[in-house]
Amino acid sequence: VVFPAEVCSQPTGRCLMRRMISFAALFMGTFIAAPSVEGAPTGDVCKIENARYQQRFAPDITARFQDVESGRDWPTKVALLIHIGKTNRNYWWLPYPGGSNGEQYLASTTDVMAPGWVAPSPDDGRQRPLGDVSYLGMNSKYDVLNDMPYKGRAAPAHFFIHDLGEALWYRTPSDKRDGNTRQFFDLVSCSP
Repeated sequence: VVFPAEVCSQPTGRCLMRRMISFAALFMGTFIAAPSVEGAPTGDVCKIENARYQQRFAPDITARFQDVESGRDWPTKVALLIHIGKTNRNYWWLPYPGGSNGEQYLASTTDVMAPGWVAPSPDDGRQRPLGDVSYLGMNSKYDVLNDMPYKGRAAPAHFFIHDLGEALWYRTPSDKRDGNTRQFFDLVSCSP
């Protein structure tokens, strides 16, 4: 929805409302324009450890949850792997709840598949190479899920990591930066 400039040349309440509606329509069009991908689950429940994701508008960036023995401090028993195809780099994250604030987070960690990997202490930031990022899971209707991704539970249809771009650019060495302006992932397949 776009209104001619002459209609909105004065900053009246009506004009501002029209501009807000135009912006909201543009934003929502981008937000809900999920790509249609073959193999995406339709009616069956996909367990989190079988879910495969693709970053919206950047098909070479993929994500999946790996079941992992993360100890009592990280009770979800999964780690999120984000793979950047262009640079062939992997980033691992452990989900955790924010406590009483109701928010959800991902703590960076080293390669959970490496021999001898041990889950980091929740109180030791040195064991989190890229720090923490926020996590927001959603169902297929874009309702925000108020739970972390736990092993064996249903996978979110979408998830959003609002500060992923910052983590992959500013928190990495200058010769290992991954430019990443989009942080929205869609469930594209479900396979063990």
